[in-house]
Amino acid sequence: MVYTIAALLSVALSAGTTTAPRCAEPAAPTGDYMYTFSTTEETGSPTVGTVRVHGDRTRIDMEKNDSKDYIFLTDNGTRMLSVHPDRKEVSQISSPSFERIIGTSLRMVSPIVKFKVLNSKIYSERVATGQKLLGYATEQIRMTERFDVHIVAMGFDGGTEHHTVVTDYWVSPGLDLGSNPLLTLLEHAGTAMAQTDADFVQKEASVRAQALAGTPLRTIVKETSIDDKGIEHSKTHSIDITSVHQGAQPAALFEVPSGYRIKSGSM
Repeated sequence: MVYTIAALLSVALSAGTTTAPRCAEPAAPTGDYMYTFSTTEETGSPTVGTVRVHGDRTRIDMEKNDSKDYIFLTDNGTRMLSVHPDRKEVSQISSPSFERIIGTSLRMVSPIVKFKVLNSKIYSERVATGQKLLGYATEQIRMTERFDVHIVAMGFDGGTEHHTVVTDYWVSPGLDLGSNPLLTLLEHAGTAMAQTDADFVQKEASVRAQALAGTPLRTIVKETSIDDKGIEHSKTHSIDITSVHQGAQPAALFEVPSGYRIKSGSM
């Protein structure tokens, strides 16, 4: 029952020699640049996207289901505009709100479903020097989150699930590709039910900010949950930055087309 509820609610809302010269580290991008990313789950095809940065504006295009929708980030990434060319409409929301939109949506179903987060523990550790990715030296940082969630649905006790989410990041210190709320949303999917608790959200954000000194070039999230009957479920998903290129980006790509209707507070 617990998994059925969670699934339905989620719908509401991826050799050289020692004498060879060493390659120089690529520089962190400044000014205009673009990068591509891919998200992959255990089943299904990867979802890919392209991010372009021009000054203080960012555009995110997703290549999925033949959609022509795209996203603008403005105000240093704090405001998010989702552009829908098919209906000439723009939805507007704050980026932090979007990043936690699954947890927010779960809170909105109360009193139909109530979630109580218990025994939360979040910590990070440096695992090792990671492999080079896209020419950047990386460090592997691991963030572990353990928590229990007790669920009551329509007055019925749905039991308690015990969750462990282990997220491995491969980070190049000092490489900052800016905000990407879509990737943050995907990264946090495994802790969606725990995000109904404000204290958990604050602690998770604090530990992540202290652990990471740059944009992860690779992220692997392993989720495991065990219900009251001892039945275990697990899944893994990954996020990869697949290319980084510096170069001028056309300013016209970062303007909302004229004549589009803007809807505030909605996605």
